[in-house]
Amino acid sequence: MKTLNLIIFLLLTTQAFAQNKPMKYYGENGREVSEQVFFESRNYSQNLDLYFEDDSTHYGLLVTRQNSGKLDQQVFEELKAHLTQISGKQVDATKNIVVNYLTAFPEKIQPTTPKSAWNMFDKDYLRKLHKIAAIEQFWLNSPEAENLAYYHKNSINWIEDKGSHFQKVFFPYEVGVGNFVLLKPDGQFYYYLGEHGKQEVWEKAQKYFK
Repeated sequence: MKTLNLIIFLLLTTQAFAQNKPMKYYGENGREVSEQVFFESRNYSQNLDLYFEDDSTHYGLLVTRQNSGKLDQQVFEELKAHLTQISGKQVDATKNIVVNYLTAFPEKIQPTTPKSAWNMFDKDYLRKLHKIAAIEQFWLNSPEAENLAYYHKNSINWIEDKGSHFQKVFFPYEVGVGNFVLLKPDGQFYYYLGEHGKQEVWEKAQKYFK
């Protein structure tokens, strides 16, 4: 009985300790902010609020959904070489690149339907995309993604981002469902984090590639 009481005491103590971990909040610029400022700054059209923890602290972080810039030439060449290797297809250096990236979150669940109704898989998505500009389209998935069948694996050529190369360059934080990246032949890029549809890709590609 003493042993049982000790185990219960340790479990309750551990649980209480875990629940009492302090919470720290950070804005889009990476600086610590108050809880009030954090929640007042949440804007789904502009940022995503992410939460994680370590052994001692809970964290809330705001991540900017859209970003653009230009890759270092060496990084860009390595990225194209990576795409060529994992896809088995030589990347055309004269074309723009569109990457739809499936993340590992949410984890594999029991869906209410056998296939995702995400309109990214509509037949008109690629037809209209290729009318916008000279584009090479790639469908990449996180190595940890386990729900490819739900995301139309039978008709979509999902390619594993081995070594999480793309994720390391563009997506340091795990967000829900997927992201997309637009790349120009000179290394300029634009990315969009989190839930989106075909309209967002068309709209951004129209603006960015023209």
